[in-house]
Amino acid sequence: MRTGPTKQETRDTIVKLEKYGKKTKKRVWKDLAKRLKKPSRIRAKINVYRLSELAENNKDKILVIAGKVLAKGNIEKKIEVACFTYSEKAKEKIIANKGTIMSLTDLIDKKISADKMVIVQ
Repeated sequence: MRTGPTKQETRDTIVKLEKYGKKTKKRVWKDLAKRLKKPSRIRAKINVYRLSELAENNKDKILVIAGKVLAKGNIEKKIEVACFTYSEKAKEKIIANKGTIMSLTDLIDKKISADKMVIVQ
């Protein structure tokens, strides 16, 4: 019987998120870990056009996805995205508009505060 993600990279990211959540006492990190524990077929899959729409409502925030960013659609403005995985086309589109894309562990390493993030589902 399988229990949780089988890829070591996924497990390491979950552990890092949980430890940082305990250290900072912020629930956002534990929430991201919980979302990442779900099977990959249930995790969030967000297209760049949706991120572009969400960026308009959440200016100066980092859009955080505990899943994958896909390349459907276009981006008109600069956005900051943190996600577990992304397609190469999505990365190209985000960077072409002077945006940034980073991993969830980069968020922890940069010590981004919880009030600068918006979790996208």
